[in-house]
Amino acid sequence: MPIFEAPDAKLDLHATHVKAAAEARGIPTVTKIVQAGGKRNTWLTFHIGGQEFFYARGMLLVQGSDDWGRIGLNVNHDAALLIGHKFRCKQYLADKGYSVPAGQFFRRRKLEDAYASFKDFSGPICVKPNHGTEGRCVFPSITDEHWFKTAIDRVAARFPNILIEESVVGEHFRFFYVEPEVVGIRCGRPCSVVGDGGASLLELANAKNAERVQRDLPTHPPFAINDAMGEYLERHGRALDDVPAAGERVFLSGVSNATAGADSYLFWEEVHPSYREIVAKACQDLPGLHYSGVDLVIEDYTVPATDNNYWLLEFNTSPALLSFYYPWEGQKVDVAARILDMLERHYPTA
Repeated sequence: MPIFEAPDAKLDLHATHVKAAAEARGIPTVTKIVQAGGKRNTWLTFHIGGQEFFYARGMLLVQGSDDWGRIGLNVNHDAALLIGHKFRCKQYLADKGYSVPAGQFFRRRKLEDAYASFKDFSGPICVKPNHGTEGRCVFPSITDEHWFKTAIDRVAARFPNILIEESVVGEHFRFFYVEPEVVGIRCGRPCSVVGDGGASLLELANAKNAERVQRDLPTHPPFAINDAMGEYLERHGRALDDVPAAGERVFLSGVSNATAGADSYLFWEEVHPSYREIVAKACQDLPGLHYSGVDLVIEDYTVPATDNNYWLLEFNTSPALLSFYYPWEGQKVDVAARILDMLERHYPTA
């Protein structure tokens, strides 16, 4: 696998923040190109305690050869197998006493069984891939059996395994964990607009996109006004030509990912500390997890956690950093610096 230095190669935006944090600590960095499988990928590299690390697009690798000839292994490699199987991970956490949405797992060769599971849920349902990322093919808040089957078909068209679970209600959060604690909290409000009593949902969506263009935040690009949005509104009895009342907030999506038009708000004191404690302990209960973006829903984040007012959704072994640097509102958090602090603890200089 050819690897060569390329000081003029452009790093991705995540890596630029890791580079800045490294250089602030006096850690030299080198940009390298890795040629693999006909592709040329750009990586930020640096050494801590004699160990070389590669970083790009949220992925942190510990350099070292393995049986597959890769650059190295993800720092969270030991936890990745369990975390990557969302259903199995939730079962593992539930057995340890954490609150997770009730759900079922299906392979796409058993679609009839998946369709039949509609009767097993008494409230809104979420259908998504068991191994998906970035909110792709996630269909929350389904109450209609026709839409339920349509969602299953769409997930099955792209993914081999399907996760069907209760669609829990509350605010969507990502807690950024760096061993041994949570260091940042992002609230992701799914794509929404607020009525003024005269403009339609389409007009309000266009106005919000115009504001996004004006603010030019890399984490908040203009969102697509497409068939998926129309379908989401239809499932909730709305349409793009509806005129909401003044002050009424209307959600255009049920997904809290920035790529789906969600707004990022960075919180800390506003969120009761019990949730930070739960997330930190859950991460420590997942063997080999050194840092992670942990997604959960909280019913009321201002009151203490109980057994039934929060739900752990998933853990990420290569979490994105940018929402903690470019929020819609809130004070940025230098999560890259905290990751480097963690590495220096694990790989002390001799």
